[in-house]
Amino acid sequence: MRICPIRHRNVGTQVWNKTRTLSTVNGAKEGKSSFDVRAVTADYERRTELAAKNRTGADGSRVFRMVLPPPNVTGKLHLGHALTVTVEDVICRHKRIYGHHAIWHVGFDHAGIATQAVVERHLWNESKLRRHHISREQFLQLCHQWKDTRISEISNQLKRLGATLDWSNPYFTMDERFGRAVAIAFCRLYSEGLIFRERRLVNWCPTLQSTISDQEVDHIDVGQSKTISIPSLGSSKERSIKMGVMHHIRYELVEKHRSAEHLEVATTRPETTFADVALAVHPQDARYFHLIGKAVRHPLIPNRIMPIIGDENVKPDKGTGVLKITPSHDFVDLNIARRHKEEIDDEAMNRCCIDEQGRLVNAPGFNGLDRFEARSKVIDRLREIGAYGGESSCSGGQIPMCSRTGDIVEPMMKEQWFLRCDEINDAILDAVNTAKLHITPDFLRTKLEEWLSNKEPWCLSRQLLWGHRIPAYRIANSNKWIAATSDEDARRIFGTEVKNSAGIMQDEDVLDTWFSSSLVPLVVAGWPEKRLNSSPLSLMETGHDIVGFWVARMLTVCYRLSGCIPFTHVLLHGLVRDSAGRKMSKSLGNVIDPVDVIDGISIDDMIGRLKESSLPDSEKEVASSNLRTMYPNGVTRCGPDALRFALLRYDLTALDINVNISETALEGLRFCNKLWNLCAYAKSLWSKAQSGTESRKSIHPADRWIKSCLSNSLQAMNMRIDEGNVHLAFASIHKFILADLCDVYLETTKKALWNNEEKRINEIAVVLREVIEKSLIALSVFMPFVSEYLFEQIRTDNRLCIYDRYLVENELSSDVDNELERRNLNSQIKFT
Repeated sequence: MRICPIRHRNVGTQVWNKTRTLSTVNGAKEGKSSFDVRAVTADYERRTELAAKNRTGADGSRVFRMVLPPPNVTGKLHLGHALTVTVEDVICRHKRIYGHHAIWHVGFDHAGIATQAVVERHLWNESKLRRHHISREQFLQLCHQWKDTRISEISNQLKRLGATLDWSNPYFTMDERFGRAVAIAFCRLYSEGLIFRERRLVNWCPTLQSTISDQEVDHIDVGQSKTISIPSLGSSKERSIKMGVMHHIRYELVEKHRSAEHLEVATTRPETTFADVALAVHPQDARYFHLIGKAVRHPLIPNRIMPIIGDENVKPDKGTGVLKITPSHDFVDLNIARRHKEEIDDEAMNRCCIDEQGRLVNAPGFNGLDRFEARSKVIDRLREIGAYGGESSCSGGQIPMCSRTGDIVEPMMKEQWFLRCDEINDAILDAVNTAKLHITPDFLRTKLEEWLSNKEPWCLSRQLLWGHRIPAYRIANSNKWIAATSDEDARRIFGTEVKNSAGIMQDEDVLDTWFSSSLVPLVVAGWPEKRLNSSPLSLMETGHDIVGFWVARMLTVCYRLSGCIPFTHVLLHGLVRDSAGRKMSKSLGNVIDPVDVIDGISIDDMIGRLKESSLPDSEKEVASSNLRTMYPNGVTRCGPDALRFALLRYDLTALDINVNISETALEGLRFCNKLWNLCAYAKSLWSKAQSGTESRKSIHPADRWIKSCLSNSLQAMNMRIDEGNVHLAFASIHKFILADLCDVYLETTKKALWNNEEKRINEIAVVLREVIEKSLIALSVFMPFVSEYLFEQIRTDNRLCIYDRYLVENELSSDVDNELERRNLNSQIKFT
């Protein structure tokens, strides 16, 4: 990852001392000689609250609305969150100083699966109890306690970062207003025929005992044989499983053909043979095409006869070129089987051999065995009957693993609730293609379009305790389901049917977290009580990794429920990784709490905190070693401005942002010190100038040049922010202060000071005050604490603060000198 370059202007051949201390003039010092983080951040809550409430010149007609992607209540924020907060805070602060009423909504996501998993681990570590050892109410109480603690911690982190959020009405995605919105949304979509209940293949985690979304599935490359660790069935210990091996199984032909007596299949999952329904070959494979329409006998269930079918999705060069079709346990197999309904009957299509616990069922002689324990026993049995053809390596194979538990995901047929999205997605795609919805950067537009082009229905059901109970009901001892917002509503809908039964029962499952999250734009705008006539948000900014899971689903659900696209512009940033390009992971020891960069932390405290975590001991050892390598001296106290500086120094539009936080935060700390020294130098110079000269306009080339440079930088900053290139906007003002103001202009002032040129000192004083104040106002968008603190230190009119309308309208006006730019006068400036 390249840090955004700072290109210096051509300033002639003069060489100057870049290590000078600008806080000293003729040996005299004013105030502290270096940047003081504590002084700058001592009043951070008041400053942030003031900035959030600022409505510089806003008349109510220029309202800008944005929502912070709600952090999960699983744990504290990390650097990825800090990047999101920084980018969005820059956008809101910039809107405010230019007259918009910027409302930045804040909330927290209940994160169903993730939170339940972390609370279960906490319960085990603290009490050695499992979820099923306590009641539903007790477990939910633990989840709420966990949530309350995390919300408090996250709120503190957000405030320490300087986030100018609207704290007047924070939300939680399981609070009362979200509960009502979720129930109404589900019922309305159900009544329109978009939500339905059906038996389909889903991702199932045996450890979690729940369906999981595609986002919670990590596809791990196993290469040519690899041993991986997964949770043991019914135990807290892990076990090792050998993966990436193809086992060859022989299926006897019912009718012998010439010299062929059997077809040999290479599979990585011999334990699923009990659910086989057919064998498939490519119709143009010369080795097998003549066998299409014939039949084979199941090696372990001899009375089961299965057809040989031809399908173009079979890869002739993979394995033996023969694929066993097991539709109840493989997504590819299911798609193939659906295309051959004439050869495969309904009974076969529903055949399964692994249950929710990951144990074999409908497998004579192997029932009750764990799926991986059964694997070796099935191979032994095949070998005994002469149906095992040995093993071979499997190149390019992948294993689906649950990101929450580390267990291997089991595709499983389950009756679940689904949302049909294809028609709605087509309408959103039309909005993208007709420029009603803009995606920045443009190259990520394809990623959103791919998600919206997916015609598969969205599985809404999760077998969890923590989440919104699905508002669906059935009469006891019946399979007739209806959707209702409450028990009373359900009884009203069932009417007389319920009087002659044992009552009604609500679905025990909860909704996918993303369903409630998809309603965020509507709920913060007052829906369903308030009817919407336009997009509730001005901009949606988030990481590109959730463009499908969150952005696409917000577009889909909100548009269908309100008739309005929830936002007309999507701004996406990259994923924060460590300096080696690795994903942030606690097990690697590269996850950093933003507050640790702000306050600093010793390596001993980092290791101590790691030891108290719930990570397995083996992962703690790896993480501890990595921490000592990456942060041998811990993390230096840098403050929030230096942290924001560090994050803004990278290309935020890149897919991956490889961050060396220690190095760039220290660079930010040095820049803060540069600002401190700049203002100290200016105050010393102002003390030598005569009062009453403020109205005089300097015609000195150096003065005109620096004012022109500033105006150009401000225009570039504004343009880049409007484009969505926040990092380039920051680079513009950063370069101006560092290269133009400090490294060039200030050098031109020293001769006048040394020679005590009264007239020139007065001119410089006026220009320097104007330029520094304008620079600090602009910089406050990116580095608010140091900018506001220094602004207050140098401002002579104590009645004005950095957000006053007078300052913004007058001090950010343009001073571009076109004549000066044409003459390229900066190259003529000489230092003596």
